[in-house]
Amino acid sequence: MAESVSYITLDGKGRATLPEFVRESLGLAPGDLVLLERTDRGTFELVPASLVPRDQLWFHHPEVRNRVARAEDDLAAGRVSSAPTPEAAQAVLDGLKRKRAKKARH
Repeated sequence: MAESVSYITLDGKGRATLPEFVRESLGLAPGDLVLLERTDRGTFELVPASLVPRDQLWFHHPEVRNRVARAEDDLAAGRVSSAPTPEAAQAVLDGLKRKRAKKARH
């Protein structure tokens, strides 16, 4: 069973090391941000924080940002269209595949 109480000691600069079980429980890794939130009781609560939520980090990758910018440019220029449903989009794709196959035969 994981510990529920642990003591930490501050160094001369006010720094402390969180015990491993606390870091694991909060899902923290080196370099992660942690908020100290004051509770209604006047105590403080450690809250894992991120400028960008971890599940959205992929969107901020330069390659993805470039792809999104190109797609937005294509939409603005009218080079692409949208489909109202996944089935309609699949029908468009199927039609394009048939056209390519027909061109390849000729």
